[in-house]
Amino acid sequence: MTIHVFSGPTVTAARVREVVPGAVTHPPVRHGDLMRLGSGPGDTVLIIDGLWHQSAPVRHKEILALLAEGVAVVGAASMGALRAAELAPYGMVGVGRIFEDFRSGALDADDEVAVLHTDDGRPLSEALVNLRAALTRAAADGQLEDIEAVRLADLARSLPYTSRSWTALGRLAAGEGLGPAFNRADAWRRTHPYDAKREDAEEALALVAAGLSPALGTGAWAGEPWRTSFVRYWQAAFRPGAVACGQPVGFLAILHHQQLYDPEFPGRWRARVLAAIAHETGDDVCRPVRSEAVERCALRCAAAAGEEVGSMSGDQLAHWLTVDEVSQLPPEEALARVVVRSARLDGAWTVWPATMTEAGDLLGSVPLAAEAVVAAFALNTETEAADPRHTTAHLRADRIAAHLAQRWELPEGCGRAVLDAAARDRAFRDFTGAVEVARAFYLSARAAVTAPSASLVVSGARQSPRT
Repeated sequence: MTIHVFSGPTVTAARVREVVPGAVTHPPVRHGDLMRLGSGPGDTVLIIDGLWHQSAPVRHKEILALLAEGVAVVGAASMGALRAAELAPYGMVGVGRIFEDFRSGALDADDEVAVLHTDDGRPLSEALVNLRAALTRAAADGQLEDIEAVRLADLARSLPYTSRSWTALGRLAAGEGLGPAFNRADAWRRTHPYDAKREDAEEALALVAAGLSPALGTGAWAGEPWRTSFVRYWQAAFRPGAVACGQPVGFLAILHHQQLYDPEFPGRWRARVLAAIAHETGDDVCRPVRSEAVERCALRCAAAAGEEVGSMSGDQLAHWLTVDEVSQLPPEEALARVVVRSARLDGAWTVWPATMTEAGDLLGSVPLAAEAVVAAFALNTETEAADPRHTTAHLRADRIAAHLAQRWELPEGCGRAVLDAAARDRAFRDFTGAVEVARAFYLSARAAVTAPSASLVVSGARQSPRT
């Protein structure tokens, strides 16, 4: 059993390891982090802090995916309390007063727990829940009138979360005629320190350390169709598909590399799509060998569903086929190419895999592709480190397009229809989509072509961010 803890400004990683020896500590959680864990039944994930402003926050369905797989997910104090209040009906366990207040509706705004902090977790602002807690406690101790505590709390709430602090509140209070009240509250809280978020985090850590075993029954929801195409995409993008050079490599990156650079990929993709349409099951769906019987069956199924070349308009045919294909291909082959090239329109269809298991024989050599991905990402990182302005986003699309056309051995100067057809044969939605995916691999692929000195590519990239 592995315990993962995501924390930052609320409680340090060192403190986490003191309370929960052996815990795997992580910085505040963000979108994709939970998918990267590779956790399974018996593991526990405790979410305390999370990013949401400078990075996409952890999605609810990322947590649902863990719960459905038998992982205990606990939340407290900050982002964890928010998500636990929202997902308690689905099995996420919430701990602490802040969680209870969010669940009951006493707290109803995300910025109640938000703080500005440095990359190493040092807080630069004060959470509203902590400001309010101090004011409430001061009033309970007779240092403030209740109405003064409410007015000061309202002023604190009016401050942007990035600017909330006792100093900022004091300036605002002075301007509203509440200077004396603020001074009493400020003096009191200095001698009565209290951190509501830290208290809840410590409680959650203690419970996890003691072997908190929440009921993991996923309930009826787990059998419902909640795994949208977005969930499948996140699984493919973030979950490791292999390890190369000691680094985990995401499944989607491996798949993308083979889409772009494996000459055998179009044939495997065609076989997979037609087998799926022919209602093949199990290993047969992933079989790379083109079977004429399977293709004939797939085309009969497509025709039975109303898909026939003869019933398509000229514009429809021109969208999926090149001019030469429209004029020269027999109807059966033309239909086969149309259904293969249109297969990605349904992002939730499992013909487009989200895991290594689903991919089966759609993939060629995984180790070689994983090594190529690691090399590509390392070169991208090196180039950007030399000049932050030089990222893959600055690469010129026309040069990437020329690179792909050359690698795919397409006729020089071919038109858009030929480019789109070639991309769709490789399971891209169109050629523009292929170019965007290729951004991550272009520098490395170009370095391989201009070997032996890959450093020439890096220095060339440094000269112009538009290279």
